[in-house]
Amino acid sequence: MTDDPELAGQTVVVLGGSSGIGLETARRARAEGANVILTAREPERLYRVGLELGAKIAAFDVNDAERLTDFFGELRASIDHLLVSGGGPDYVPFADLDTAGIRRGVERIVLSMRIAVAAKDAVRPTGSWRRSG
Repeated sequence: MTDDPELAGQTVVVLGGSSGIGLETARRARAEGANVILTAREPERLYRVGLELGAKIAAFDVNDAERLTDFFGELRASIDHLLVSGGGPDYVPFADLDTAGIRRGVERIVLSMRIAVAAKDAVRPTGSWRRSG
């Protein structure tokens, strides 16, 4: 075994990286030597987290399709690992499922596909892509 950081020299992008699972994933990636790029909607919190981790940051809402596409198009490095963090699915009994809940579920699927299309040229062929929640 070696003491080399597991992610040394790799680039990890976390969409939704200023709190929760996204932030903890970013901390772990940084501790393992990765270059980390974080995005989130709240600029102030994102800025603080970026300083804490020595990470690059970009404040925007991933639901903004144009900004999402621009973000991936403007990256200067290829991505080794991409994590999409955010609110998880709603778990409700079938009898309690309503149209609004179904719509939210479909919108999550559409957003995941939009992210995949926007990121396809930025993620290395050997890279990984995950969605939490």
